[in-house]
Amino acid sequence: MTVTLDLAFFQRFLDRATRVIVAESARLTELDAAIGDADHGANLKRGFTSAADALAADPPATPGALLTAVGAHLTNTVGGASGPLYGTVLRRMGKILGEDPVVEPAVLGRALAAAVASVRRLGDSAPGDKTMVDALQPAADAYAEALGEGDAAAALEAAARAARAGAEATIPLRARRGRASYLGERSIGHQDPGATSSALLVTALHEATDPALCAAAPRAEAEAETEAETEASVTSGAAPERPAGRVGVVLVSHSREVAESTAALARALVGTGDPAPAVPAGGLPDGSIGTNAELIRRAVEEADQRAGVVVVCDMGSAVLTVRTLLAEKEFEGAHIADAPFVEGAVAAVVTASAGGDLDAVLAATADARTYRKI
Repeated sequence: MTVTLDLAFFQRFLDRATRVIVAESARLTELDAAIGDADHGANLKRGFTSAADALAADPPATPGALLTAVGAHLTNTVGGASGPLYGTVLRRMGKILGEDPVVEPAVLGRALAAAVASVRRLGDSAPGDKTMVDALQPAADAYAEALGEGDAAAALEAAARAARAGAEATIPLRARRGRASYLGERSIGHQDPGATSSALLVTALHEATDPALCAAAPRAEAEAETEAETEASVTSGAAPERPAGRVGVVLVSHSREVAESTAALARALVGTGDPAPAVPAGGLPDGSIGTNAELIRRAVEEADQRAGVVVVCDMGSAVLTVRTLLAEKEFEGAHIADAPFVEGAVAAVVTASAGGDLDAVLAATADARTYRKI
């Protein structure tokens, strides 16, 4: 099948991508809940669905301008790391496509390769790190290889197939980049949400070669199962199960302001609007610098949902006070984290909010010791 890579093609691609992301947003969020902060599907859905409205007033005239504009919109509206990463993909592609009204298949291949290279630089990631690169790199490579033997449609089909295989191949990998890396070994056995959504986008790019297919609304794979389960629950009259308590996190600093602001930062980075308990216990009762056993005791009790409590300390007497307190039998479910204060706090709260158990949260804080800045 011969396909013309014009403005109409790329408009079909973005429309198809938006429809698919809407249909699959719950599944993407479910994948992200296992090893991330449980907002991937919701963030992408918000960004893509709002892009059409944002561009309606001043519609781009070329494929390059279209992808650049949507990429900029995603950067500005999608929360977490997804915004800059997916924004970079589309903006970089748009720049390579330039101002031509019709894109040559070879130029699209260069655009895909450039987008992957930009994402790899931005995220300091490589194939095998359990990120979106594990879907995007195989897709770009497969497109380039297949284009030498056929037309753009065949090359896009090969790219989509490679992207889906790459996403599935992340299941046995241990995450080495991103939020999932906080879980260490516990990230193994879960499909990476970024690789999954990247595969959806590459598949949508291939599906744009078929106008009739793009006109049909996609249906999420899990939608029918979810509807059936809901109906069965209603029919049986079974009450929904109450969610199990999550691991609580207590942040002990010599400064009340540092403890409170770090707790606020960790909660904000969760992104779901429903973070695990993150209770600050900083300073002395009068607000001055120091640590106080009674404040820590109250914080541990407040954070405890009977799934364990992880205490992150800043230094010195905070550590000694917490060790003394946790030696008491009533706090045998609480554990001190061996981690830097801010990084450990974020790792603990994000992992607990995603449903990680006590071992997972402690492992995430331990991994925070290895984060390099250069």
